[in-house]
Order: sequence, then C-alpha cells, then structure tokens
Amino acid sequence: MTPITLAHKKKIQVYSILIMTCIAVAVAICSFVYLYMKELDDTRVTLEELVKSQARIYEAVAKFDAIVSGTQGGQFSRAATMSQIKEAHIHYTGFGETGELVLAERVGDEIVFLLPTRKMDFEVPPSVPWSSDLAGPMKLALSGKAGTVTAKDHHGDRVLAAYEYLPFLEMGLVAKKNLSEIREPFVHAALFTSIVAWLAILLGSGLNFRIVGPLIGAVFEANKRLEEDEKRLDNLSKQLAKYLSPPIYQSIFEGKKVARIECHRKKLTIFFSDIVGFTETTNSMEPEDLSYFLNGYLNRMAEIVIKHGGTLDKFIGDAVLVFFGDPETQGAQKDAIRCVSMAIEMQKAIQEMIAEWQLQGIAKRLSARMGVTTGYCTVGNFGSEDRMEYTIVGNSVNLASRLETNSKPGEILISQETATLVDGVFELEEVEAIQAKGFAHPVRAFRVLGPKSAEAAEPGIIDTTTGLSLKIDLDALSPEEREALVRKLNETISLFQKEDGKKS
Repeated sequence: MTPITLAHKKKIQVYSILIMTCIAVAVAICSFVYLYMKELDDTRVTLEELVKSQARIYEAVAKFDAIVSGTQGGQFSRAATMSQIKEAHIHYTGFGETGELVLAERVGDEIVFLLPTRKMDFEVPPSVPWSSDLAGPMKLALSGKAGTVTAKDHHGDRVLAAYEYLPFLEMGLVAKKNLSEIREPFVHAALFTSIVAWLAILLGSGLNFRIVGPLIGAVFEANKRLEEDEKRLDNLSKQLAKYLSPPIYQSIFEGKKVARIECHRKKLTIFFSDIVGFTETTNSMEPEDLSYFLNGYLNRMAEIVIKHGGTLDKFIGDAVLVFFGDPETQGAQKDAIRCVSMAIEMQKAIQEMIAEWQLQGIAKRLSARMGVTTGYCTVGNFGSEDRMEYTIVGNSVNLASRLETNSKPGEILISQETATLVDGVFELEEVEAIQAKGFAHPVRAFRVLGPKSAEAAEPGIIDTTTGLSLKIDLDALSPEEREALVRKLNETISLFQKEDGKKS
C-alpha cells in the first residue's frame, strides 16, 4: 500500500475544491440552460398567439373596409385599412425593447415593408431583395406559411419570430423579438452567480484548509497507523504460518475453522515415516552437521507434503506424521492416491539428498521407512483453551506407525484398506501379515513397488484398455493447459467420428 504523505493530503484538499467547483459550475450551467430554453418556449408561444390575433384583426378590418367601400373599389378600402393599421401601430409601444410587429408585401423581387419600426425612429424600413438572406421570417410568411423560427430579420439581427400570412390582404405579418434581449437577463444572472460562486468557493477553500484539513490529517494519521498495524499483522501471520500446516493455516485465516476445543470423526489416509538408524548416526555427528542434515531433510519432506496437498501434523525428531482428508478432502480414493504418490516422491528425494549429504561428510547412506493406512480417526483441536494442537488420534494413526516400524529401509508399506483404494494406480506386492502391537489380529500389508505407468501420478481421470491409456491430473493443470486439453480431446473425437463415417 502506498504510504500517505503531506503531499497526498494537499492533493486531496485541492481535488475536493476542484470537484466542488466543477459541480457548482455544472449545476449553474444546467440551470441556466434549462431556464433559457423555457424562456424561449414561453416567448415563442407568446409571439405565436400575438401574430395570430393581430392577423385576425387586420383581416377583419380589411374585410369590413371592403364591405363599407362598396362600389368604390378595393384600392380605396385597402388604403383605408392600411391607414387604420398604421395609426394603431404608431400608438402601439411593442413589447420589450426589441419586440415589434412587422407587416410587408412582395412586389416583384422585393419585400416592401408597410409599417414603421421603433429601431428606425418610426420610419418605414427600406425594401429588401427577395434573394437576400435577411427577413427570413417574412419570406416564410409571404410564402403562405405560418409558424415560428429563429432567423435574421430585415435589420440583420438574430430574432425569435412568429409569422402568419394574410390571404385577404396578400401580406405577411411577423411578430419578433431579438434573441440578445431574451438572453440578456440570463447572461447577467450568470455573471452575478459566477461572482457569488467564486466568493463562496474562496470562502469554502478557506474553511476547507482550516476545518477539513485537520480532519483529513487525522484520517491520514489513523490510516498510517492502520497500515503499520496491517504490516505487523501480516508479518505475524507469516511467522505463525511456519508453525501450522498450510491447509490448517488457510482454513483458520479464511474463517473456515475456529480456534476452540472441538473434534470430529473423519476418514483419513495417514502417513508415517522415520529415518533408519537416525539415533546412531546423529550421535557421531557434529551439531552443525546435524542441524544441516535434519533441517534440510525435513524442509524437503515438507515441500513434498505441500505439493501433494497433505496436512503436515508434526515432526517428531526425524519422524514425519502427515494425513490426507482434512481440512479439505477430494474423496477417500484420491486422498489415498495422493498420499502414496507423496511417499514415492519422498523416497526418490531421499536418494537425491544422499549425494548432498556425502559432500557434507555424512558417508552413511541413510534411508527411511514409511507406513500408510486409511481409516476413521478423531481429528481436531486437542489441549487446553490457552494452548491447543490440531492433530489426529485413533487406531489408524497407531497402525500407520506400526506399518512404518515393520517396513524395510527405503520401503513403503500400506494397509489393506489403502491398497484397495490405490490398487488400480500403483504396483503392489502383498507381504507377510504383521502382528502389530495393540491389534488383536494380524494386519495384512502391501509393499508399494511404484506407479503402474511411467509417470508418478496423482490422477484425476484414469482409464486403461487395449489400445488406450488415459491419465489426467486435473488439479495440476493450469486454465490454459485445460483449454489446450479440451481442444485435443475434441480433435480426437472428430477423428473418431470421421473414421466411423468412412466405415459406415
């Protein structure tokens, strides 16, 4: 874990201020955008209602003047209508600073405006060519359309406009308002809000460094102590792990087992080994040589136990007690196979270590006796509440010890129960029954000669028939190796299917 420093503290404070600033800015922007869009919608509705109502009024006035003028002709009525419209328009103050009504007609390729505008001191604006990019809303109105649009007006200003066509007068009517006027209050509000926000951020930053800073420091200090405690705990757990068998250690630290006095009955495969003539050999050895020899031997044996997944119960001088089936089991048969495989590898390792011992001046070719049996044992925590040991007790433990005592140097003897479980995997040879101490009847025993195939096995799948030899150690395969194996098996199946197809 990366240690926490003063630089980290300052970074967190700066980042917290930046985050608060970004959040404030984002909220302000979203609020202003929402309000601005709502204002646009409200103004659009207002303009649309205004232009429609004015269009109906202008059309009604024109139709009334036409009726009143009678036979005097449409030109007189049109002039009278425009006179009334202009008179009313001059007295109409408009809406807002830029809001106004625009009335125009198309004369050839020109748009001719008919009403004065406030922007030109109530003078009638000059005409605009039809092909110009100006007066966009009026072009739509004179094209016989109605609606709202954002475009340039005849002054070149960007406006929000509602437009309507007057069919009786053959004119277009536009109600418009500059977008700049609609935006202006929001721009002012945004500037004001920004100033207030920055002042609030500056005040918040000061409070952050004065109030939050010490709190962060306290949190960092607590975190630092927590890291130190975690390192001490990790170091302690590593030290304690050296006093426990890995499966037991893992079960305790994963919470699967609780350190309290308890035990249960379970079917296990038990292994016991002892070095032949160890006492006589060590009596003639210097303490340094004895330490090198014994620690090297036990370390190598422990590595093999871990490799095969056994639970290392204890070292008793040069003796080694191991069991399979607790705290985790793969089933009685696989547990027995793993145990015998471990014993075979141990014997091979001893032969390899003999050369190393000879280099250290240990001339005698030492060897080990080994015994294996399978049966029910009582396994669990034995001792007191303050000092306990996870171990096994029962006749099966005694039988493993008796088999080891009756085996020859370099030999592995297994009981009938174990032999029944591993007979298909290892070459076995029955020896003379053993009259074991503490057992009423002779015990049948079998010598392990080695695996039936060339490879020392802890198989997951075993099948042997004429023309087929299959042995797969599922536990030893990595995920990549499993995928490669599946591909090969699928290829083999496809090959068989093709051959069957040819035969049929």
